[in-house]
Amino acid sequence: MYRYFAPFVFLMILAAACGTDSTEVSAGSDGEGDSPVTTAAESDDSQDTTDETSVDESVPDETLPDEGLPLGGGSYPVATFAITVTHPDHDDVTYEIACLGDTASVIPGAGDSGISEIAACSALGTDEVRARLIDGVPADQICTEQFGGPDVATVTGAYDGVDGIPVNATFDRSNGCGIDDWDNLMGDILPPSKGL
Repeated sequence: MYRYFAPFVFLMILAAACGTDSTEVSAGSDGEGDSPVTTAAESDDSQDTTDETSVDESVPDETLPDEGLPLGGGSYPVATFAITVTHPDHDDVTYEIACLGDTASVIPGAGDSGISEIAACSALGTDEVRARLIDGVPADQICTEQFGGPDVATVTGAYDGVDGIPVNATFDRSNGCGIDDWDNLMGDILPPSKGL
């Protein structure tokens, strides 16, 4: 009798050990069990993968928001400027550059003014451009006497938000300093000169 009892106990222990990985069947509304069968091991695995892949890896890292930055934080300054460029022989060019720390835009659109919003907001964040827009032309500046065309650009707006530092600057090409400011210092902010 013990000879038959030992294999029976072994099978009971084996069944109990396998029972932790049992099959769960959820009954339908009629109690017939029409829903798909899921094992506990399968449901645990699917739960673990969901927890591990909380970030969509198909999205490049640079497009994901940096959660450590405050609203408006980022590499661009907080600044909004309206720019009007006049030339006696051409239509006026008017656009607005808006930089909000983590976003950059040119309105009416970069294609209309020829200005790249990323390059413009990056340039507006440099100390040289900021100083020129806020302080104007240095008083001790020595310039060559050459004429680069009748283009005139007016830049109005503010750094650091609406109640920030106001800007009302004018750029022309009436001498070497003005040409250099237009083409180099403000090259990413002002469109190319229409010339003579």
